[in-house]
Amino acid sequence: MKLNQFTDYGLRILMYMSRKPAELPATTITELADQFGISRNHLVKVVQFLSNQNIIAAQRGRGGGLRLFDSSETYRIGKLVRLLEQDEELINCESPRCILAGDCGLKNILNGAQDALYQYLDQYTLDDISKPAVSTALQRLFSHPPGQEV
Repeated sequence: MKLNQFTDYGLRILMYMSRKPAELPATTITELADQFGISRNHLVKVVQFLSNQNIIAAQRGRGGGLRLFDSSETYRIGKLVRLLEQDEELINCESPRCILAGDCGLKNILNGAQDALYQYLDQYTLDDISKPAVSTALQRLFSHPPGQEV
């Protein structure tokens, strides 16, 4: 299984936001684009999706920005991946229609493996995947604006 780019960006955003010190201003899309070297247009789509799903709170205007909706300990990685992947199946037997559909056990086996992966990932939270080494790397990002040597 390969995670799509949307999921990759979503998890990076959430990890970054989970470790951003509360005393710093709220995260912005421009900040994320600069820090991660990711297209602002891609990030807008991911941020909008996460906001619509009540994973992050987005506030417009002066003093606005992005913050996690809840604490990082409440977000299960399997649930986040499932949400960001939008429950995409590993194989699609309907388009194009497979002549083996209904007689083959591959789809059920792959679906079981995917469910097992999500269950495994659900053992971990956003807090778990953002520490300790990742937290140190993220702290360096907060202390050095983009373009400065780290």
